[in-house]
Amino acid sequence: MKQRLLRLYELKLTLMYVEPQVWRRVRVPCDITLAWLHEVIQIAMGWEDDHLHEFIIGRKRYGASMPDSFGLGDPPVDEEIVRLNGVAKPKAKFGYLYDFGDSWTHEVRIERELESETGRREASCVAGENACPPEDCGGAGGYRNMLDILAHPRRKQYGEIREWLGEDFDPGRFDADQANKRLRRLKV
Repeated sequence: MKQRLLRLYELKLTLMYVEPQVWRRVRVPCDITLAWLHEVIQIAMGWEDDHLHEFIIGRKRYGASMPDSFGLGDPPVDEEIVRLNGVAKPKAKFGYLYDFGDSWTHEVRIERELESETGRREASCVAGENACPPEDCGGAGGYRNMLDILAHPRRKQYGEIREWLGEDFDPGRFDADQANKRLRRLKV
């Protein structure tokens, strides 16, 4: 009997409303659950998974199962039971919202479907640009303000912002190898 080949989706993840543009290109099994896709996005982008999130695909919201919708309307469809290839096909694009306070909006575009070269069920990051903003910085506007302060070391808040971010923070740096080390530990 012939073994079925593992099919992958190549996705482009783009963080909206920030400059410089932050994006990643990842490969995931087509049948990954949205819960696992959330984990992949968190790792590839560089987020810390400290906040709520949801996917917006078509007119439906998908997210972590919650007993109470906190008065925000109908709860999202449980992402643990929904597979990516069941709700989106190649060339589709949809939203991923992380941190309802800072409202980090991502566009997820399925660029293509391809065959796995390794045959292993794993996610990988094949490209990307620029560092992800730090958690809890006030969303796109707060990040823009932070970058403006970093560009002007004589500003009063420079030392405070530099200390908060750490000396190593470089908005232009992204390390795909580091992302892949973390992704390899993820069992999708």
